[in-house]
Amino acid sequence: MRTALRWIPLAVLFIGIGGGLLGWRRVHDRVRDAFEASDPARRPLQLVTLPVASSPPERWGGSEVDGVVLTEAGVVAVGGSGVFGADGDLGAGLPTLKASASSLWRGRLVVALAQGGIFLSHDGRWQELRSGWGRLHARVLAENAAGELLIGAREGLFRAAWADVTLERLDTRPVRSLLEADGSLLAGGEEGLVRIEGRTASAIATPDPWIETVARTGRDIWVVTAMGLAHGQDPGDLTGVRGGEEVTCGVVHEGRFAAVTANGESLLLFDGGGRASEDTLPSPARRVFNVAGELYADTSRGLLRRAPTGWSDALAKPRGLPPGPAHVTSLAHLGERIVAGLFDGGLLVGAVQGDGIAWRTVDDAAAWGVNALLPAGGEVWVASLRGAARFDGQRLRELEGPGAAFSLASTAEGVAIGYGEGVLLPDGRLLSSFHGLPGNQATALLSTASLVVGTPSGLGAIEARRVAWRATSAEGHLPHPWVTALVARKGSIYIGTYGGGVVRRSDDARFEPFVETEGFKVSAGAMIEVGGTLWLGTEGHGLLRLTEDGSRFEPVPVWLPSPRVTAILPQVGGLLVGTDEGLVRIAVESR
Repeated sequence: MRTALRWIPLAVLFIGIGGGLLGWRRVHDRVRDAFEASDPARRPLQLVTLPVASSPPERWGGSEVDGVVLTEAGVVAVGGSGVFGADGDLGAGLPTLKASASSLWRGRLVVALAQGGIFLSHDGRWQELRSGWGRLHARVLAENAAGELLIGAREGLFRAAWADVTLERLDTRPVRSLLEADGSLLAGGEEGLVRIEGRTASAIATPDPWIETVARTGRDIWVVTAMGLAHGQDPGDLTGVRGGEEVTCGVVHEGRFAAVTANGESLLLFDGGGRASEDTLPSPARRVFNVAGELYADTSRGLLRRAPTGWSDALAKPRGLPPGPAHVTSLAHLGERIVAGLFDGGLLVGAVQGDGIAWRTVDDAAAWGVNALLPAGGEVWVASLRGAARFDGQRLRELEGPGAAFSLASTAEGVAIGYGEGVLLPDGRLLSSFHGLPGNQATALLSTASLVVGTPSGLGAIEARRVAWRATSAEGHLPHPWVTALVARKGSIYIGTYGGGVVRRSDDARFEPFVETEGFKVSAGAMIEVGGTLWLGTEGHGLLRLTEDGSRFEPVPVWLPSPRVTAILPQVGGLLVGTDEGLVRIAVESR
């Protein structure tokens, strides 16, 4: 009896705790429901302080600038190399590298990342704006006259009031540019130009619905569309400007529209009557900005500022990749140099200089849209959308073949090349689905006792110039038919797929999927064995590695420019990892 009595207070305590938790949950649900019921265009907003960051690893991002702000400490630029000012890197602690937009909000720096998320700088720390709308992919940030933050994103147009606990969505259409004028907003994006008053949007006719830039001076409205520059007076429709067909972006400065053209060699200055004058630039410009009434230009020389006496240097760019694309799809060693292939470009060559790497562009159009690189015979073989080629460190030599090339493999007889029409063997014979392969496009090759061929339709193997076996998802062997990467390890073949993760084929032809990678998109060629460890690059899930016992893949807790890992190259003491936002060198612990 006494024992039973002793349990009564504990039971009452647990009941009280349970009732309290249940009550808190009910209050939480009522608050949430009240928000949604009273105003479905508002959702909860909170600021979450990010952890203090250590020094980020050495990385090389794009050289483009997508935003400029003037802070108390001076000019700050954001873009492909992150957030930087005169004192260097300011983005330590941000989860990814490339920044897409910037502004000041109540005197504080706020930036948006290309991978998503909006971050506010406060006392040397970054705070993330998290809301019930999910992670926003903002392309423009601006503070309005009321001190509110306007967010133009892929997901629509949003407004945040200082110290408010909600984020308001004003419109659902994607936004690439916006401005405030006469109590209303003009917002443009992929679905046209609209005027927003409150939450009511009305369309404004333009020559093309894709709006890259919107600007205004007085009653004159200027927009840059896919068809070039358009102009009109408010209210009214906009029409194309003669001579503005090549304009790609611009800003209003000193009553005129300062426009950048496709070649970037000069600025075109348009007045309200559509008449243009020209301002020569000391270096080709990609984009211009109006910051506190001053004109800045993002050029290949760095960020320049327009003064009454001419253009002068405003901010040097951090060490990074050459101007142009930064999506690295493949990496290879060429002696003491490094060759990088680009998704939407050609080749880069990196010269190791101490602890750094100095990159230069290979000025040769023989390779574009690089899919694979392979060192062989003192050269680097290149598979790209323009076909196959060989690179000796100075120039590219094109190879004859049936079109775009996707994969490469060294065999005992020479280099095999995977094309869209099949596999070209070293002896010149082309094998395709006609000969038994599961598909024509050879997206991955692996040379073992057989030449294993991955295609978007499954897996096959060539022995003695004929197809010896094949495996497809229809047979239950593969978690996804599109094979993107192949590695041989300890008598097994590891097969990376684009949407089904990784599966292992043992020497007795059994297939064993790694369930923790289910649904993962394995990047083409981003699976490699280094020092006994199998490394895996994925699109969206970062870098993984196989555990020592080979039972599963585990995430590697390292900072990356982007979670889309698209290339991996071993280096002394570490790895060079390519992503769609540049490169990073990471240290690797021995196991």
